[in-house]
Amino acid sequence: MLFISAVAIGLIVSGALIGFSAYYSGMAVKRWGLAGLLLGPAAYPLFNAHKQLANRKVVAFSDVSVIC
Repeated sequence: MLFISAVAIGLIVSGALIGFSAYYSGMAVKRWGLAGLLLGPAAYPLFNAHKQLANRKVVAFSDVSVIC
């Protein structure tokens, strides 16, 4: 029972942290928060890859750089 509680708390914390990171990066908060809630820490590499792709898309069409 303790293991299940620890996993549930870990998933909730992961979802919240990825949601906050998405907010600060200007990305879809609900989508990434839900991904963090369902996948846990495994969603973080996906989030970083998506953030870099979004940054490249912004830089490719303008001379403005997004600070991550």
